Amino acid sequence: MPERGGLAQQYHSRVEDITIDHMVIAMPMSKAFPVLLQRGEVFFGRTVINGLAYEFTSSLLAKQMNPLPVWVIALPYNIKKIQQRAFVRIDAVLPVQFKEIINDEVLDETVSAFTKDISGGGVQMVTERRWPIGTRMLVTIDYPDIGPLTIKSEVVRVHQPQSELTVFWIGIRFAEINEKDRNTIIRFIFKKQLEQRRKGLE
Repeated sequence: MPERGGLAQQYHSRVEDITIDHMVIAMPMSKAFPVLLQRGEVFFGRTVINGLAYEFTSSLLAKQMNPLPVWVIALPYNIKKIQQRAFVRIDAVLPVQFKEIINDEVLDETVSAFTKDISGGGVQMVTERRWPIGTRMLVTIDYPDIGPLTIKSEVVRVHQPQSELTVFWIGIRFAEINEKDRNTIIRFIFKKQLEQRRKGLE
């Protein structure tokens, strides 16, 4: 949070909503009074999800008092994982298309599949073909509200959940991904988790 008197002050809040261009959080309070922050002022935040902590940078866009006191803030950027554990992973069924890469050449054949779960570090997808560990792929995943992201990836796990069925769960690691795309995926995951928590309360 912003510095006061040369020292960083910490306040608690919670995510109320995430849209395509901003995020809404509960207005931070200090001794029952709203924290004063000027529009455009930059602050640092931290969030913990499933035991994983992330730090991010954002700025205040607006304040709203009704129906609840909230801050409208810019979408987080400079997102950094501050615990040495795997990325947050959530169940999500999204369409995937991928092409195998051999000797740095992308093959023409396009294979379609669906994700089983996703994270900022990779995905697990369901296919009817076993792909050897180490197989390199150009993977395109169509994220809702974001659009397709194409990422060079590598097979790191293969699992056949039922031996009598030719269905395989293929674990894919994003081998070459820029931080902008990774942050976009992480924001998407944050939003999905928020939606899931809300459904659980209904």
